[in-house]
Amino acid sequence: MGKLFLEDTAIGRMGSEICTGSTVAGSFYAVQFITDSTPVTFIVADGTGTYSGVTYPAGTIVYGDINQIRMAPGETSILYKK
Repeated sequence: MGKLFLEDTAIGRMGSEICTGSTVAGSFYAVQFITDSTPVTFIVADGTGTYSGVTYPAGTIVYGDINQIRMAPGETSILYKK
């Protein structure tokens, strides 16, 4: 993941995907919560602990090897592609 930041200095240069009240699966290096959010599913492959069911305030960014997130209706996030 560090190599991406060395070669691609602009966050989002590889593209992004909006998630609004749905499930998004793929290969992402970061998620930014646009609204206060409590993801129903939040899978971070290189993470330990629980990411699902935790409330993240609007503006929070979580970095990692993100494979899937499911937002509740009315919640919005942006996922940044690898």
